[in-house]
Amino acid sequence: MHFKLGRALFSKEKQGYLWVVFGVCLYSFSDAIMKYFMPLYGVHQVTFLRTVFRFMPFVLVAFHGRINPFRSDRKKENIFRSLLASAGTYFFMCAYGYSPMTDVFVVGLTTAIFVIPLSVWILKEKFCLRNVLAVLLGFGGIWLAFRPGSGIFQLGIMFALMGAIISAINQVIIKRLTSTESELTIIFYHHLSLALISACIGFETFSPISGEHALPLFLGGAIGAAAQYSIIHAFKLSTSSGLASATYFMLVPNTLIDFFLYDKTPDIYIILGLILILMGNLCAFLRNQP
Repeated sequence: MHFKLGRALFSKEKQGYLWVVFGVCLYSFSDAIMKYFMPLYGVHQVTFLRTVFRFMPFVLVAFHGRINPFRSDRKKENIFRSLLASAGTYFFMCAYGYSPMTDVFVVGLTTAIFVIPLSVWILKEKFCLRNVLAVLLGFGGIWLAFRPGSGIFQLGIMFALMGAIISAINQVIIKRLTSTESELTIIFYHHLSLALISACIGFETFSPISGEHALPLFLGGAIGAAAQYSIIHAFKLSTSSGLASATYFMLVPNTLIDFFLYDKTPDIYIILGLILILMGNLCAFLRNQP
């Protein structure tokens, strides 16, 4: 009954937007857990662990349902997207090695800006001025909240920009794949690719995992798995350009995590940034009527 009520209240486009917002919130909690272990295990091992622990719930689902997630009529496109997404991940890792984390984070969120023209060009989606306004409001909010400094012109930012462009292309390809592929298939190809790449690159630097760290790492992976499923499912319901601005909502849970876990009170810039982001999200959410 609740599902039918939800369908009656919201169009597919609005449902998709809500799924992305939900996924973004989950990603914030997953990333907070994984970032905590980064100094302990290093970038490559945490990437590998994050991928494996995200992979495990989907393996259980596939095994229980006797599903072959690799069965696809579009294997080449799945493999290409997986390799592209993995390359994007490592571009951002390189960026963090050259520039401040805040600057890389802000530039990384330009992904949403690139998604709209790519969606219009490749997917032939209709150009919508309100989507553009929502993305600009969201990015303006992020820029105001974090106020990146001179590091914006460093080499690391070039890596981050490449990562953002790759992420935008990746989202467009996901939208193409969702017309025929299941969420499980799209996720399986990506996770297997990233796990193999991170293991090959960083295996020699891996260290044993402490027993007390295993559970929170698994929890972070499980939350990330739910987040990824939510976002890919959203692409089945709405256009990629219509969902672009929803990624900026991540500032909301990030601010709450900083406040409750690290006792970090948001300053006036973060508050104003949150207002701009919420305005942009509302603008995009109200774009389509049920």
